[in-house]
Amino acid sequence: MDANHSRQHDLDIFLFGPLAVQDGAGNQFTPKNQKSKAVLAMLALAPRGSRSRVWLRDKLWSDRGEDQASASLRQALLDIRKCFGADMKDILSADKYSVSLDLSRVRVDAIDLMNKVEHGEVAPPIGLDAISEHFLEGFDICDPEFESWLTLERQIWEQRLVDHGRDGDAETTPEMSPDALGLSRGPSSPDPVISAQMNVSEPIQPTQAATWAIGVQSGMAGDAHAGLLIDKLTRNLREMGRVPSVRTFENQPLSQMRSEFGRVEIPLVLRVTELNQGPSVRLSVELLTGNDGVTVWSSSQAFGPDDFAQPACPALNGLVSHAVIQIGRHLQRQATSPQMAGAGQLIECIYQMFGLSVNELSSAEDKLAHLLKVQPNAQTYAWMAFAKSFQVGQRFTPDAAAQISEAQYYATRALEEDEFDPLVLSLAAHIHSYLFSEFDMAASLFERALKIDPEQAIGWDLYATMSAYAGDTRKSLAMASWAQHLGSNTPISYYFDTTKCIAAALAGNHTAAIEAGEKALVQRPKFNSILRYLISSHAHLGNVQMVESLRQKLAEIEPDFSTEVLRGSGYPGLATEGGRQFLLGLSKAGFDRD
Repeated sequence: MDANHSRQHDLDIFLFGPLAVQDGAGNQFTPKNQKSKAVLAMLALAPRGSRSRVWLRDKLWSDRGEDQASASLRQALLDIRKCFGADMKDILSADKYSVSLDLSRVRVDAIDLMNKVEHGEVAPPIGLDAISEHFLEGFDICDPEFESWLTLERQIWEQRLVDHGRDGDAETTPEMSPDALGLSRGPSSPDPVISAQMNVSEPIQPTQAATWAIGVQSGMAGDAHAGLLIDKLTRNLREMGRVPSVRTFENQPLSQMRSEFGRVEIPLVLRVTELNQGPSVRLSVELLTGNDGVTVWSSSQAFGPDDFAQPACPALNGLVSHAVIQIGRHLQRQATSPQMAGAGQLIECIYQMFGLSVNELSSAEDKLAHLLKVQPNAQTYAWMAFAKSFQVGQRFTPDAAAQISEAQYYATRALEEDEFDPLVLSLAAHIHSYLFSEFDMAASLFERALKIDPEQAIGWDLYATMSAYAGDTRKSLAMASWAQHLGSNTPISYYFDTTKCIAAALAGNHTAAIEAGEKALVQRPKFNSILRYLISSHAHLGNVQMVESLRQKLAEIEPDFSTEVLRGSGYPGLATEGGRQFLLGLSKAGFDRD
């Protein structure tokens, strides 16, 4: 261990060989109990150093009842804190739901090795023997759940090293750095409006485990604009409902597609065609049944050169969204398996949720709850957490505390199921930021999500919201503008307009806030978030008549609304300068209670 590490970290955790914990001087802080050591190892390797209590209990005390397992976990945590001593016991923290290790204060040898491999400081083969023979060595815990975790963790780390070894041998395109993507946390980060133009996502390909998929056909392989539309469609299918897709070119007949992909059932096929019309291009999308090729939906749109010159080409996104909505509807009709029907239902739930009425949100939650019973997955957990945050933000629920607790549970489960899905990362980050003001943790999740998919409008939008509530108004406004650009042609464009309104209002740009808010209000005239910020901005500009008109609309939706109610609800960002100006505008509009 070098001197820099000893100065930067309080403790070192060694996972190669028997687990050990020591400081820079070599003093030992290692628990003696096997399961206490296991808790440390699991936290050291966990995303953000955090695991839920439920997850830890299930992995280490799966054969015990909940009360007994909870007591055993509490004892293990006491053991760890006792070993760390009074000066460092706070490295380990726990609340009612989760247990966390402060990774900023520890150095983990396995993570350190992987960082060196990724930066080319160590050749991957050097670490392979250590992984296969000595990684997490010496555990003797007779619990099948722990043994499964241990085996899988060893395989994951070994595979990561193998993959980096292959990367070093093959000719690949240069890897884009976080700074190039505009996602570093430093103050000199490039504007995301520029950086997010780069698309690092790959088309979804069928895996061996896939039993069904949406077929995707196009014309000639050289049709660049059709190819761009297909890339957006396949990415959106994965994001909105985890729908697998397969691709074929040059208008192969459906029978050949079915033969080529073997046992993968293809209930629906998307056919994309490109037709040049002078300087313009007309792109058409058809949705056909997979068995007999009957067209069940079609749409086409002309695009000019200026449309394709726009960063990320948002003009295509509307066509993509409408196609995905139709796929969701027809998947439920064509479904031959619960997984297929569930994917269609999830797409329907998502768009229903964004209707933002009490009834639509309640209906979406009921469907999500059913899906979680029959086929739980990371995205369904994440969307359920997001629905709970809507309930709180819109004040649709009399028991906000219960909704917040449930949102935390669902977000935790989503990350446990899949910590690499960009949508899951963004939605979980929103829960941490919006409901708990855990901005550092949320920023880390947002950055991971947007490195994977820099065209994810909802990710940029929610990151903008977090930045606004954290007081970084310049960053927030830039991100909100980019999200508004990406989502400008989608069915939920009002949502991105709303975030632009909020970001601009908190930044003191009331003219821009009013422009975006009024645009959103056309689609959602009863969205209380829009009304609140519009009222504040109009009040700051002295537009008395508009303030009174909007006050009446808000009173119909939230008759008890006041600045005191807003403060009492734990609304985020009110302590920032932008938040104080927001409240001041509401006070000018007469929303202070006597």
